[in-house]
Amino acid sequence: MDNSLRLIDVLLFDGLNILDVAGPVQVFSSANEDGTERYRLRFVTMDGAGITSSCGLRVQADATAAVDGDRDLLIPGGTGVDRAMHDGSILDFLAKRFSASKDGRIISICSGALILANAGLLRGRKATTHWRRAQQVRQQFADVLWSTDELYHIDGQVMTSAGVASGIDLALEVIKIDHGSPLALAVARELVVYLKRTGGQAQFADLLEAQFSSDRELGRLLDALRDNPERDWTLELMAEVAGLTPRTLTRRFSASAGLSPVKYLERYRLKRAADVLSGGAPVGSAIRVSGFTDFQQMQRAFKRHLNTTVGEYREKFADG
Repeated sequence: MDNSLRLIDVLLFDGLNILDVAGPVQVFSSANEDGTERYRLRFVTMDGAGITSSCGLRVQADATAAVDGDRDLLIPGGTGVDRAMHDGSILDFLAKRFSASKDGRIISICSGALILANAGLLRGRKATTHWRRAQQVRQQFADVLWSTDELYHIDGQVMTSAGVASGIDLALEVIKIDHGSPLALAVARELVVYLKRTGGQAQFADLLEAQFSSDRELGRLLDALRDNPERDWTLELMAEVAGLTPRTLTRRFSASAGLSPVKYLERYRLKRAADVLSGGAPVGSAIRVSGFTDFQQMQRAFKRHLNTTVGEYREKFADG
């Protein structure tokens, strides 16, 4: 765990998605709200001038982008990516920044990964990006191990995420790595809305509590469930991964999260499916991402927990 101050530069360019900036930046800023400065953010452009986001909002820069391997670098996505990924000054800056980096991380949000890929920074690495870019990136950047069903992926110092919401998830994971689960949970409680609800405020706080559990055995199991939700999980297999008896696992899991590990897995799968459906991904992708065995199993979960069907949910909440 790294308790030192992290310096983060946010690279701005015309046509960026303002939410790709605001979401993760607010997460990191909220980690400072108890009076301890853990993250210091700076907004940079290639010429030090302001930019215009895709929604028309103007954003001023704090400084001109400079090669500094000790700073983390966050790169948003947006419609402006298609121009930025061919901007020679940006590509040269990224190449120099990456080669000079010692501990500095590079974090891309949504389609910002295409800029990293075109700069050669993802070569041979596993990465993700927005699902709508999946065909494009596989054609243009065959040297990258694309995993576009993932919400985010961390490959050493290079971190990529699939969209606005998953960019927030990734920022929370960075806080967890840097400062531990309690702080990440505190920030998540303050900021994160996991699902768009069709009726009332269905509570997914149990997922949040479990996600940042400080229990070592439960943490090991939760990591395994998140990494491989498609596995044929039984209570006995979960207990084996946690290194506990089924009875002890159920007791401790229920005490920590307020529900059994089997019920947690179904609700976690539901969350992942709803996340990607909200972004407009096809139903097949939602099944693969979430780990549901088939459409009918996913459909039953939507009806049971959200009182709606997969089709109704996607029609109401998909952005495309």
